[in-house]
Amino acid sequence: MGMLFDYIKEIAASKDYYPDENNNEKDLFVEEIKQTMKELKDAEIYFQNVTDPDLIDHAIYKLESVKRKYTYLLKKAKEEGINFNNFTSLLS
Repeated sequence: MGMLFDYIKEIAASKDYYPDENNNEKDLFVEEIKQTMKELKDAEIYFQNVTDPDLIDHAIYKLESVKRKYTYLLKKAKEEGINFNNFTSLLS
């Protein structure tokens, strides 16, 4: 996840995002990114710990699927001008 973390920090450095009460749609989008980050962490842990040969392919598919979703959401966030002043706040 190190490369993804570095990529997100680059995006975060490009512009600040300050949610306000009138930005409900953007807030929901940020929440979707947070949820996807959690899914990505969970998929990586699952991949690292699976030992059954029948589940290894499943773990790889799951990890790649979530990575693609995450990359898509980050791309859309950048297109929408949603960036994050403090990336570490997303991890909480």
